[in-house]
Amino acid sequence: MQELNNGEALPKKRKIKVLKPSQILKKERNVYPFEGKFLESFGQPEKHAKWFITGPSFAGKSSLVFELCAEMCRHTRVDINEMEEAGGDSETVAKKIRQSNLPDGNIRIYKAPLISNEYQTLDDRMCLRNSPGFVVLNSMQHAEMDKKLFLHYTDKYCNPRRAKSMCFISHMIKNDFTKFVKHDCDIKIEVIGYVAHVESRYGGGKPFIIWEQGAKNYWKKKYHRVINGWYWPGKKM
Repeated sequence: MQELNNGEALPKKRKIKVLKPSQILKKERNVYPFEGKFLESFGQPEKHAKWFITGPSFAGKSSLVFELCAEMCRHTRVDINEMEEAGGDSETVAKKIRQSNLPDGNIRIYKAPLISNEYQTLDDRMCLRNSPGFVVLNSMQHAEMDKKLFLHYTDKYCNPRRAKSMCFISHMIKNDFTKFVKHDCDIKIEVIGYVAHVESRYGGGKPFIIWEQGAKNYWKKKYHRVINGWYWPGKKM
C-alpha cells in the first residue's frame, strides 16, 4: 500500500506491460487476409481495427461501404446499422445490395439505436452469441453519436480480445468530434467523385476506384493523377 501525506492508503498500482522490440515483432497478428485491390488500398487490417469513412453526398460512400462489406463477408459476419435509410430496407439500399452482390449468409442490415430502454441497441447486437466481427454505423450524425459513446464502443469491442472492427461513416463535417474520430481510427477514407483516398496504418494506400465511369466523368483531366495517387484535393502529394 502507498501512504499519502494525510495518512490515507491507496491500493498498490498494477504493473504495466513492458515488451522488447523482438517480442512485438514475434507476436501473431489476427488480420484480414485481403488480396487484390483491397490489399492494395487497405493493406491487411487487424481484426480489431477502427475504420472512418467520410465524403459529400452522392460521392460513392454507400457504394464503397457495400462493396467493402461484400468482401468482409468472405472473412467474418457483418452488421450494417443503417440509420440514414428507412429502417435499412429502402430502394436505395436494395440498389446497393444488387450492385455489390451482397450474400445473405454472413450479413444483416437493421436500424438500432445506440442507447434505448425500449429497443434492442447496437450494443445488445454486438454482445449476442455469434455476433458480427465487422460493424458499420451509417452515420455517426444520424445515430447521434458523441465522443463518450464512441469511446464506449471502441474500448469495449475494438481490442485484441473481442477482435471486432467498427466502421464509422460520417458526413463531410469537420468539427472537433469528427476530427477526433478520424485521428483515432486506423484506416481513414475520404470519398470524392467515386474514388476513395485511403490512409491506412496497415499498408496499402492506393486510391480505391468505386465506379470507374463515374470517376472519369467527375475528375475529367485529373482522373489519372487521382487514381495514381498523385493528386487529391487539400493534400500535398
